[in-house]
Amino acid sequence: MTRSVVLVTLLALLLSACGYRLQGRADTLPGDVRSLYVELFRNDSYEPYLENTLTNEVVGRFARHGRVEIVEQPMNAEGLLGGRIVDYSNKALSYDRDDNIAEYRSQMTVEAVLRRVDHGEVLWKGSVVWQEDYSVSSDKVLQDDREQAAIQEISQRLADELFSHMIDNF
Repeated sequence: MTRSVVLVTLLALLLSACGYRLQGRADTLPGDVRSLYVELFRNDSYEPYLENTLTNEVVGRFARHGRVEIVEQPMNAEGLLGGRIVDYSNKALSYDRDDNIAEYRSQMTVEAVLRRVDHGEVLWKGSVVWQEDYSVSSDKVLQDDREQAAIQEISQRLADELFSHMIDNF
């Protein structure tokens, strides 16, 4: 009786493990890209300079990976990562009892494409969205600083999301 229980348990464990892998365990980009050129993202929103912040964060995120070399010229890369900021919004989120805005929510939507440099094959394509909330200040300079901090945080999170989706080939 004990022997059959052990055999059934072992068989169940063996069969349940077939074909499964943990997400996030891959360490290469699709197409086994090891060198990457990141283009300046196109900004299709009405908010100026978002493309600079986002592109810098994307470069930084991929550079930290260690298994991907960021190169300065597309001809020296196996992969080319580019995309566009589809939308940026900054809307009132909540109001105080006097009906004044108390919080804002900034949100950015980004589309990205990873292509092989040698023949232009699309290796990965997707979009990501992130939002960040921040409180209002009566001081205009402080208010602008808070929005810029939200943009920085959003850009960093979007870079992390792009990286994660590409590494997991999601």
